[in-house]
Parts: sequence; C-alpha cells; structure tokens
Amino acid sequence: MRKIKKVLFLGLDAAMPDLVKKFASEGNLPNMSRLMEQGIFSRLETVFPPLTAAAWTAIVSGAGSGTNGVPSLMVKHAGEELDHWHTSFDRNEVLCETLWEVAHRSGLKTALINWPVTFPLGGINENQGVQVAGSLNPPFRYFYMPLWDVASSAVFSDRLLNCNQVPGRAVQIQPRPAEGWVNLPHSRKPVLEFEITVPPTYVEGYRMHVAVYATTEKGYDRVLISESKDASKAVTDITLGDYGPWIVKNFKARDRQRDGCFRFQLFELSDDGKHIKLYQSAINTAENFCVPESLTEEIKSVAGNYMEVDDPWAFMDGWMPMEKYIEQLGLHADWWGNATRYVLANKEWDMAFSWVGTIDHIEHVLYSGIEPRARVYDPDKADWCMEQIRTAYMQVDENIGKILEVVDLEETLVILISDHGMTHLDWNPYVKEHLARNGLLDYVLDLTTDDPSNLSINWKNTKCHPLEPCHAHIFINLKGRDPQGIVVPEDYHKVQEEIIRALYNMKDPETGESIAVLALRKEEAGTLGIYEGPGYDRVGDVVYAWKPGYMSHPFIYRSAIKYRDGSERIIANPELYEPAVLCGNFTGVHLALPSLHDMHAVMIMAGAGATRYERKFAAKIIDVAPTVSKLMGIDVPKDAEGGVLYDVIDRFED
Repeated sequence: MRKIKKVLFLGLDAAMPDLVKKFASEGNLPNMSRLMEQGIFSRLETVFPPLTAAAWTAIVSGAGSGTNGVPSLMVKHAGEELDHWHTSFDRNEVLCETLWEVAHRSGLKTALINWPVTFPLGGINENQGVQVAGSLNPPFRYFYMPLWDVASSAVFSDRLLNCNQVPGRAVQIQPRPAEGWVNLPHSRKPVLEFEITVPPTYVEGYRMHVAVYATTEKGYDRVLISESKDASKAVTDITLGDYGPWIVKNFKARDRQRDGCFRFQLFELSDDGKHIKLYQSAINTAENFCVPESLTEEIKSVAGNYMEVDDPWAFMDGWMPMEKYIEQLGLHADWWGNATRYVLANKEWDMAFSWVGTIDHIEHVLYSGIEPRARVYDPDKADWCMEQIRTAYMQVDENIGKILEVVDLEETLVILISDHGMTHLDWNPYVKEHLARNGLLDYVLDLTTDDPSNLSINWKNTKCHPLEPCHAHIFINLKGRDPQGIVVPEDYHKVQEEIIRALYNMKDPETGESIAVLALRKEEAGTLGIYEGPGYDRVGDVVYAWKPGYMSHPFIYRSAIKYRDGSERIIANPELYEPAVLCGNFTGVHLALPSLHDMHAVMIMAGAGATRYERKFAAKIIDVAPTVSKLMGIDVPKDAEGGVLYDVIDRFED
C-alpha cells in the first residue's frame, strides 16, 4: 500500500447514511454521489453520549468520552460545584492527543477550518499550519454558549412574538409619527418612527432610531436605521427581504470589550405601516478569527464575515419564514465552501479538517416531520419537511463541489464524515423535577422572574445533580469529594441505585412506557464505551440513555394559575414533560444509544487510490483516526481506543 500524501476531512454534522443515499439516488447530491461511486462507504457507530463535541473529538483522536475529556455539551471539573459547568467546545477541555498534534510532531502542516472544539485560537501556530475560526452548536433555549459571538439575535415587532431562547430578545414596538428628523428621504406617506436597542439583552446595547417610509403611493415599503435622527447618517436603509450592510460596534461583553458586527433584515411591513417585523442578526465577531491573523481579511474577501451560528429559533419562534431560514442555512454553507476552497487552494497543508453544521440544524428542527413514529408526524406535511431537509443537504453538496475543484484526488484522500445520526423527539422530560419528586434533588425557584437563573439548589437536601443540560450524566453530591457533599461514601452505591430506579420509573405521559433504555453505575460505563482514561473523573456517577423520542429539559418554569375574576397566582410548573411541537421547537435529537440504526454517522473515503467498497457492518467512529494514521504512515494518536480498519486499508491500490 502506498503512503497517502494528503488527507482532507469534510465534516458534515449529523449527515445520515440513509438520507445521503436517498438524496444521492434521486440525483440531488452529484458531488457526494461521485465520491461514493469511486470510493468507500461505511456507516459509523458514534460515541456515547452521541453529542457534537464528544463525537468530533473522538473522530480526530480515536478516544471516547472517558478518555478525551469531553463527556457531553458541558464539562464538570472535579472539585467544583455540581451545577457549575464549562462549555465542551473549548479546546482546553480536550485531554487526549489529536491527529493534527501527531501531524505536527511528524513535520506535517494542518489546516483547521471551523472545526469543532478548536476554540480559542492558539491550538496551532503559524509554523504548523492555519486555523479559521472554530464551530459551536447553535444557540438554543437551554443555554446561550457563544464563543465568537458577542450576543444572540433579536426581533422588533408591533406584536409580542415568542422567544423560546434567551428572554428579552423579542421586543414589542409601536410605530408613531416621526418627529425631529432631518435629511429624511422623500416619502409618499407620513414617516413613522420607533426606537430600538441593539442588542436588547445579554450585553449592553446601542440605542438606534428607525424611520418607516413609503417610496410609492401603495404604502410603506422601507425602513431606515440611524444612531441619530439625521437620516444622512443612516447605517441601514432596506426594503422587504433585504440584508442591510454589516455594522461594526464595540460592546462591553461578559468577558471583555469586544468588537462585533451585525445587520438587519426586514421580514414584514404592511402597507399601512401598522405591522412590522425587523430582524437583527446575532452580534458576530468583528475581530481576528484566524491563524495567522492576516488570513482573517483574506477569508472575509472571499467568503464574507464569519457567522458563528445560524438561527433555528428565529424560524421556530415565528420570526422568519422557512424560506428565509433555508436561505440563511445556504449562506452558512456558502461561507464554509468558499472559505475551505480558498484555504486549500492558497495555503500549505498536508491534513485539513473543515466542518459545516447546517444539516444538523435543519434536522433538529424538522426531523419528526419525516419520521412516522413521531407523535407530531403529519403525513400532509411530510413531503414539505423532507424538501427542506433535502435542500440543506443539496446546499452542502454544492459547496463540496466547489471545494473538490481545488483538490487533487490522485494524491488526496477526501473523507466525508458525520458525527452522529438523528431520531425523532416527542417529549422533553423535566429531569430536575423528576429527581426532586424522588427525594434526590431539592430546588428553590424564584417566582418573581422568568430569568433562567431563577432556579437554585438547596445542597443540604440534595443527593445528586445532573450535568447540564441534564444529558447522560448524573453526579452524586458526595461528602469529601464535592464542595456541598452530603452523601457519605458508604451510601454511594445505595444512592446510585436510587438514581437508576428514578430514571427507569420515568414514564411516557401517553403510553406509560419507561423512557430510559439504559441507566448504569459509573463503574459499568464501559458498556457504553466510556473507559477509565484521563477524562474519567468528568463522567457522571450514573450514566443513562433515553429511548428515541426524548431529550432532557434542564429548567423548571414558572406557571400562572388564573382565576375567574382575572387574578392569578404564580407557582412552579407542575408538569413533568414538555411536548415537542413541529416547527415550534426541536423535533429531532441525538441522545439515543449509538448502536441504533438511525443514530449511525456516515463516512465516505475517496481519492488517493481508494476503490469502491461498502462495508457490510458499521465501523466504530473511534476507528477513524487509527485508520487514517495507518494510511498516512504516521503515529496513531497516543490515547486512541479504536483500531485500524484493515478491510478499508485493503481497498487502496498500491
């Protein structure tokens, strides 16, 4: 077997083997089809828990979450409060060796392009290669975890719209006759105005003035936005559907003073000016996001500003129509394709890693719409849901085509790979409430505010706490180990069993069936591929997996009891489950057992002498790094738990 000179990983988050094959057979994925026709196709069994940061770290290290140090969306360090967490997308949380670290040791150069768990900059230096940004999951309602972004998006409307992510982002405004403006453009109707703060929440924002005017007799059709009432100094002047220019400001963010950029888009404006929906994008970084720093302006010139995440909640909360969300996904896919193409064509590299997350995001939103087993499945909407998902795959495929134009497949092994599959979502169990009712957790809810931080823990009566956002891991409040510990060591196993019984006793509110498929003591976690490596102390004392159809909910909401006289009383939400609503919140999720068919990831290897071959059985995702190391003739990452796929090796021509 000849030694492969170059390897290019194209990471397609949540790309599903069956959907790739379906859309390819329809002729909608010509570039993926070409790679499949000439290369190797395999399903992949991902790690547990099957979450983004854990899985992508496993792909490049060959190590599962007990070794790689990334056990979930969040990381808990030993000795810290049980409800204190760190984001798993910080590269400093990774405790294992990666393929690019092996490459650097071998004198090879790498390119990291928006690859997960590579924030902040500094993981590689200019002598080792280049880095462009580093991805994050989308902002979602449980926690807003921006790394590059300053703040999330917002909407300004005459109606109070839903806001199921960070409270305060949907702002109700009322247009009124404009006063005190100068240099306004000619308007066929009296100019209207209102004021906004950008962003309205999360960080301290800037006050801006909005003028609504009419260029025709038909009615109002444009908005002008300025920091003063001098229209000649407007920063945006747009009509329906338009994107305004990027606006750069300095913000007092939670970590430091940061430059951020944002733009506006007008989604709705009635002819009479009474109804308006003005969208403000996330406050993206306007600072350096590359190594070397000079690469930042080069990337901007060919791909545009770096946008950390798209905004699925803007669609699900009713801010933007689906066609605009699909358009937004396309912009992110195009940025990925253009940035990747530029780096591969103009920079020196031996191994490259490039990631795009748009497929994952559309599946999170609509997957139950194509899954007949889902409780919200509607056959009348199934074709529409499938078409939106298909479009996102096609957007990514088009950009794969752009990238491959600058790749020599004679010497480069291209690996299209995903990190996990997807299952439907029926219910969000309120895990903390379930634990509380089983006498395992004692919380206090501040009934005066809807702020997510309104829940605090009474540690004196709390035996355990889940790792936020309540996925897969539960930690016992152990005396002598944890700061507020109350469980004495001799009761450790007893409390483990209490937690396991509580999990198995959680029943589907409609069918009465248990929703947990597996709940294990930490010492049994090897059953799920969680071994006693460097990250083992970050693994919960109990680990568990849901059946398909469930995703934990970490909050306890306030509820209002309304009386016939119009008065009300605020109490803690007594519900145990929140139902998933198609197009209203996530209906796709990846928290089931990795061995399930729908949870499989996909891998396609093509180029560099690969011949056509489809594996009969799924490989392990931790086998990828050792196999690539063998093909390149470099060391296997020292912490790898997977092995070499010799049947794949045998499919390469000398």
